[in-house]
Amino acid sequence: MPAPVSSPRRPSVLAWIGWLAAAALLAITVVRGRAPAPSAAASATVRSAAIDGDVRLLRATLVADPQTQTLKWAAGTDSTGRFTEDGEVLWNPALQRGVMRLIGLMPNDSTQWQYQLWIFDKTRDERYPVDGGVFNIARGQADRLVAIRAPVPIGDAVMFAITVEKPGGVVVSTRERLAMLAKL
Repeated sequence: MPAPVSSPRRPSVLAWIGWLAAAALLAITVVRGRAPAPSAAASATVRSAAIDGDVRLLRATLVADPQTQTLKWAAGTDSTGRFTEDGEVLWNPALQRGVMRLIGLMPNDSTQWQYQLWIFDKTRDERYPVDGGVFNIARGQADRLVAIRAPVPIGDAVMFAITVEKPGGVVVSTRERLAMLAKL
């Protein structure tokens, strides 16, 4: 008598679960392998300061980091910057973060005009600096710290400028009202 023909065996539910678990572990391994690990304690502190909004902690972290560049402010052509006594820009190219210290910048009425930061990147067309955001100076606020958060990566920052613009800022500045300038 001929041997009975067996039908192909279907994998059990347990076999499918095993394959799914293996695939999940592989996916986790790949994702973890691509996620950037913090390179230093400074990176963690900068992230923490950004979350907490503590610009003083961010400034202290940047001051302690040897990769941080320090640029001194100079008054621009606009009268709003002529009262500036001192101040600086701290920029860390590795962390892509910075802090401005502004001393003596004229207070503004945010319904009439605002200050806007511009970051000039050597790797980009100088006609279109990177918008560093708008900010205000309140009356009686002689010394102000402002965090710098560039919306795009900065390749090689060579200059920072503060202009006077309409409320909310502009996409491209005419640079007619230059309050302050800091160059490398």
